[in-house]
Amino acid sequence: MAQNWRHKHLEVDIIAKDGILLIFVEVKFRKSATYGYENTLISNAKQKALSRAAEAYIFENSYTGQIRFDLISIIDKKLTYIKDAFWNY
Repeated sequence: MAQNWRHKHLEVDIIAKDGILLIFVEVKFRKSATYGYENTLISNAKQKALSRAAEAYIFENSYTGQIRFDLISIIDKKLTYIKDAFWNY
């Protein structure tokens, strides 16, 4: 649906659909795990910002279905895809 979608100061890396489900995906890249693994990559502040961005996208596009927040992490050249990485605030 969109890549690097922006609304004011908010950004979503990837917006996709899986059937009727709208998915907001955050992509995180780290050369090493020095600064944490997948479970530490999205701070509470970033989760709130992604939620606000999702709300803006939903409003702009009059979307009324379900949504999900996913995470793609690339750490030490290993790609991990996490469905339902967090819940909407």
